[in-house]
Parts: sequence; C-alpha cells; structure tokens
Amino acid sequence: MGRGPPAALAWVIRQVCLGLLLTEASVVFQPPFMIASGPEVNVYLVGEDISIVTLGVETVAATDDLSQSDCVETNATDQWVLTSSLDETDRSTLNVLLTLKRLLVLCENVSNETNCCLEPLCIVETLRVTACLNGNVSATLFIQVLIYVNSTFRGTVNENKMLIPQQKYQPLGPCPCNLTARACDVRCCCDEECTPNMIQLFNSYCFTGVFGGNVSVPFDQLCSVQTVDNPDWFPFLCVQSSLVNSPYLGLFYDGNTVSVSQDFSFEVSEFAVVNVPIGYHQGDPIVRKDNEYFAIPQRSLSGQCLRKAPVAYLEDFDTRCVTPLTAAACTDSPRIGEGINNGQGDLVMPDITYQNTTDLSNFITAASSTVESSPTDPSLFPEQQNVTASLELVNQSDPKLLEGMCENMILGAEYVFFWKGTTISKVTLLVTVGNVPLDSPAILTQRFSATFINSINDQLPNVTRSGNPGYQTGKPVLAASISGKTLQKAPLSIWRPVGNGLCSSAHTTSVLFGEDSTSGCLLRLSSDNFRNCTDLRYIVHENLLNLVSANYVARRGNSDSTDLSEWVPLFKVPPQQFNDSVEDVLSGCCTEIPANLNIRFITAVIGAIEGVPQREILGAEVNFSTVPWQMQCGGGNSAACGKNYLLQSFSVSTSVQFIQIPAQPEPMETSFQINYVEYDCSQNDVCWPELAYPLTRRYTGEAYSQSIAQGMVLVFLFLVTAILGSPWNTIRKAWNSATFY
Repeated sequence: MGRGPPAALAWVIRQVCLGLLLTEASVVFQPPFMIASGPEVNVYLVGEDISIVTLGVETVAATDDLSQSDCVETNATDQWVLTSSLDETDRSTLNVLLTLKRLLVLCENVSNETNCCLEPLCIVETLRVTACLNGNVSATLFIQVLIYVNSTFRGTVNENKMLIPQQKYQPLGPCPCNLTARACDVRCCCDEECTPNMIQLFNSYCFTGVFGGNVSVPFDQLCSVQTVDNPDWFPFLCVQSSLVNSPYLGLFYDGNTVSVSQDFSFEVSEFAVVNVPIGYHQGDPIVRKDNEYFAIPQRSLSGQCLRKAPVAYLEDFDTRCVTPLTAAACTDSPRIGEGINNGQGDLVMPDITYQNTTDLSNFITAASSTVESSPTDPSLFPEQQNVTASLELVNQSDPKLLEGMCENMILGAEYVFFWKGTTISKVTLLVTVGNVPLDSPAILTQRFSATFINSINDQLPNVTRSGNPGYQTGKPVLAASISGKTLQKAPLSIWRPVGNGLCSSAHTTSVLFGEDSTSGCLLRLSSDNFRNCTDLRYIVHENLLNLVSANYVARRGNSDSTDLSEWVPLFKVPPQQFNDSVEDVLSGCCTEIPANLNIRFITAVIGAIEGVPQREILGAEVNFSTVPWQMQCGGGNSAACGKNYLLQSFSVSTSVQFIQIPAQPEPMETSFQINYVEYDCSQNDVCWPELAYPLTRRYTGEAYSQSIAQGMVLVFLFLVTAILGSPWNTIRKAWNSATFY
C-alpha cells in the first residue's frame, strides 16, 4: 500500500528486542511470532502435553510489558475468535486458528452498515496468544496485525497481471524465499516488501544460503573452506579474503542486461511524464506543476531552435534563437508563467515583469544579405545607444496578429532562479515584448536565459560575481573603470556578428573566463574611404577600443570594488606608428590598419578550496595587430577604384587568449645543471641510465614479468659464478695447504 509501519509495530519491535526471548518449554508455538495481513491466522502448538493446554488470546496495549504475562484463560478480544484442534496425523501438534469476526469494507461503500472501516488501513493491533500448563505460561505467541480493506478481496481479479521478464534479457529469482506477492514473508530478509522494522522482528532467524538470497557461496580456494579433499599444503597457499571479494558471481547474477530492440524513428516525441523529484541536484531537469519537464527555447548544436528544451538545475545559459519572422512565429510563443516544482513537492509561481521595447534592432534583422552601407554613410560601426531609454514597463498582454503587425510579441525571457540547497525558493521572470511589423521578410532573434543565484533573502546581489573567490570557467571577466576613488563597472566585450555579418549590425558579447575565442565582422568600403587613411585608421581604432573601455580587470571572481589592490590594470598598447610613404604612391591602399584587437590574460592557479582549483588573473593586456588594406582594382575589377559606389569587404577581428602560468616560477637552472650532460642520453653515445633498460617499463619487447624473471636468472648465474670462481678456489687451496695431517 506504500505506507510506513504504524507506531504500534515499532513499539512491538522494541519490546521484542528488549525482553522477548525464546526459552525452552514443554510446548512451543511455531512460528513464535507472526505478521498478519488477513482475517485468518493459523499457527501450530507443538509439545508433549497438548491435551491439557489452556489457550487464550488478548489485545496488547502500547503501555503493557511484553516480558511479563499471565495466563489468559478466556477470549479477551472483541473481534477475534480462537479455535484449536488436534492434528490427526500427529497427536503432539495442535492447530490454532484465529478468525476475524467483523466486516472489512469501507464505510463509504455501504449505507446501513455500522461495523465497517473508516480508512483503508482498517486494523492495527498486537495480539498475544498464551498456552498455559497448570496455571503457568509455557508458550507465548505475538501477532502484529496490519490489515487493509482491499487485502481481503475475494473473487477473480483479471486486471492484476504479473509481468514475467524475458529470460533472455533479465534473470528471475533474485530472492527465492519471496513466495507471497505484495506481502512480507517472515524470515525472508531479502524480500523487498518487508520494511526495516519488520525485518528486525526476525533478523536473527533469516533463511541462510541460496534460498534466503545469499548467493555469495564461499569458493574453494578460501582459507575458511575446510574439506576432507583439501591437500596438505592447502593452509599455506589458500586465499584469505572476504566473501565480498569473491569471484563467484552468484546463481542470479544480473550483470549487463540487454534491452529489447525497438524500431528507431526520427519523429519528434513529447516528454514523458516524470516522477516528482525529492530535492534537485546539479544537472537534474526542473519539473513543472503538471509533472513534466520545465522547458525554455534553446539553440541546439546544429543551430536550430528547440522549443521544448529542458532546463537543468544550477546550469546557467544565455541563448539566442534565430528563426524566420512569419505570422506563425507571432502566435507560436513560449509558455510563460507556469508553476515550477521547488524540489519538495510544492509549487513556486514566478514573479513576472513585462517591458515593451521600441528599439527592434537587436531582435529584427533584414533577411537580405546584400544590404550594404552607403559610401557616404559614416556609421561603419554600430552607434552607442542607451538601451534603457527604449524600454517601458507594461502590463501583461498576450501576442496577437493585427493587420500585418504582431503586437506584444515575446522577444526575450530572462529567468532568475533563487535556490537554497536542493530546493528552489523563488523565480523571477523578465519578459521583453514589442510590436513587430510583418510586411517584409526578416530574421527574428529571440533571447532566452536562465540564471541560478544562491541568495539568503531571495534578492539579486548588489555586485555581480564570477566566482568565490577564484574565477569559474565560463563566467564573465569583471572589468571596471576608475572614477575618482571608486571603480565603476565597464564593458569588456568582443564582436558577435549576426544577420549579414556587417560591423554596422554586429552585436557584442562579454569575455568569458578561460575560453579562448576569435570573432569579427566585415566593413564594406569604397574608394572614397581610402582617400584619407588617417581617418580610416582612427575610425577602426576607436571603435575597437570601445569594446574594452575598462581600465581595470578583477583579479578574482569576487573582487571588492572599493579595494584597488584586488584589481589589475588593463594595459592598452597603442598601434605602431603609421607610415604614409606607400599610400602616396598607390591609390586605394592604406597600410598599418589596426584591424585586429588582441586581449590577453595571464592566469594562475593560486590554491584549492575543497579540492576545487581557484584561478585568478595576474595581468591583462590589449594590443593591436596592423594589416594593409587595398582595393582590388586589377584584372576584371579595374573599375572598383574609379567608382565610389562599388564596395569591397574588409575584415575586423577580435581575439581573446588566456595564458596560464605557474603561480610560483620554477627556480632557474644553474650553469652546472645546464652543462652537466653526462647522464643525458640525447647528448652522449654511452647512456648509463639505459643499462638496465630491459628491466624498465619502457621496454616493450617482452612482457614485464618475463623480463624480471630473465633478469633474476642472470643475477643468480652471476652469483653462482662469483662464488664458485677464482676467489673461492684460492681460498680452498690455502685451506688445504694449511691443513694438519
């Protein structure tokens, strides 16, 4: 029934463990204790003086002492009938039968019956049956009664079918003494239907051997196995080991089972119903209120957007789903505001905030890749805009399609999960909506993110951290600019091209600790842009420098913004001096363009906390790599340098590199260590370390054991030769010459 044992059962266990001991008597009950789950209990009383035994039954209260009992001469229960009869085949055995004399039906199923059960667990009590001889107790039987209403159903049950697994894939019989289905078998300690409290009643009487589930049979080489067939030398060469380390796999060895093969299909299937978790662990999927996986749209490895991707516990992500902007995308919006299981069976409803944006440049991109900047348009790079100026808080509203306009279309959803231990305490959601026109083909970019924060008061921390204390791989590198005596957060970004790949429409993304990356975008330039190379260098240099406007980088993931010693300077190396000599000769050519921005970090492992290495930044540098740019005017493209409306592409790139060095530099080698090459096999003809090469692990000509054996034989022959050789002959001759006759 899936319920734990009642308090009465625990009380009986304590009493039995403390005071109930089987003593030698003229009559005994077999078995001496029982767990009854039905309306009839049948036991045997075995002994010599069966004919003069007086039986009695009574109900034992929780306050009674089981170790001291008097004879019960009559039936002291109001719902059990005690009968007994002699066995016809064995006159020393008395059959004792207890029968329940009340109905076992739920009161809600009958209308005019008073003797009914109020709950499915109908009877919970302890019975004591005594067998007395001459007024003294000779045997005592304790019966723990746990009777459910549906356990006494009589008739044919067609819907209950026992599924027997195929022997080809799953073996039968891991517990041979489990003979009764959906009930605990007494003395069968491997029965999974027996609770630990029940097993304590007969723990010392469990079936042994294979029938009791003990399949670890002692093997013949074990020292504890003493048989008459063992040779005389067996005690000296036997194996002293425990049965846990036995090579015997058992009669019911499960091993690696093979599942039944099924037909594979490429059809997309819905998530199956999952069990409600009891405490989340890192990586576990979060469950919704309807016991299904909580899903947020995410981008797969192939680039497509998965609308039902599960969210893993304590794993942050920030993804962008790129899909064509159609009328179907307006109505196919993700499910917002669903209740989430907190890990203990309770629901947590997210606190939702809606904001409307009027700047759609970060979400909508023209579908045509041939959109180019005008030669006279000075905005080759995206302009610095105030993002918060285009946002406005609005009330909740559903997306709807109206006259070629998708109103309140969901453009982004940012989830923040506050967690404590293995539970989710609070969820906040910021939804960005906007009015998107559908009159022209375009590409829709939706942003979805999930962030897990461990906070005491379920509030966002004032300072963003990327580790505690060391940096965590994949977290943003913290950067700041000095303002007076305090540090203000500043961006440290690299290009993230979207849409057509042009720098004018490119976005930026944060630099992530420990992840080397290279990205870039394209500039579409004409011959007019090359008339003044100084201006072109300045535009490229300043726009790349805007990506790293910070002057300091946090040394650790939790550096204090008020302590300058916890921050390292971000050195910015200016490009090399420009040379205009070549530009005066060639038309449409500019040299030494600072088109490559390089960001380098020097990191080190400074220690470990609970075995986790802690990394910090020791230094940071920003420099530029210059390249020459020239319009391609030769061959069939000779008109490119003469017409200012013909554009060509030039790449601008950003790169990030993390260089890890030892926290403490290795000591420098002395001149003696540098010049001492006697044992260096790469610089000498004679290599002394390889004298015993066949005895080392590097030798692969033969097995290592054979090499050792051959080496020992050689050592033995050397010793024999040394002993029986010339020195001993000299000693023998000297001894013979000095012998007295």
